[in-house]
Amino acid sequence: MRNITVIFIASVLGIFSIIIPIFINEGVKHYDSPLFPILRTGIEGFSSYSLLFLFISGFIVKLYSKMNFAIIGLSIMLAFPTASIIEMFYDSTSHNMFPFEFIFYLFLTVPSIIGAFFGLVARKGYERYKMENRPKP
Repeated sequence: MRNITVIFIASVLGIFSIIIPIFINEGVKHYDSPLFPILRTGIEGFSSYSLLFLFISGFIVKLYSKMNFAIIGLSIMLAFPTASIIEMFYDSTSHNMFPFEFIFYLFLTVPSIIGAFFGLVARKGYERYKMENRPKP
């Protein structure tokens, strides 16, 4: 896959990783936001499901991509700082703690990076298995 496609797919999976737990966990408080309220609700209602989905997203993307696992992990959370910057331009009062918010987003790349690393290990292991067990001429 081309790199831009991988980054796009990783970003979409990152959004799903944060949003899907909203619908799994009961009683999540919904937050208001100028442009992206569902993203804010997902971040504010962050749970262990989110960590699991971020890990799985990194693992899956790395299985099908040759891109560096660290870049995949960063790409998975790319949509969130981008959405924050867009909201700051739209309403400058909406993200008054933005430096800490960006540090939090950077912290959230860790499960994705770890998942992508395990995806790399699984991919290399499969390639080695395939090479060792190919038919001999």
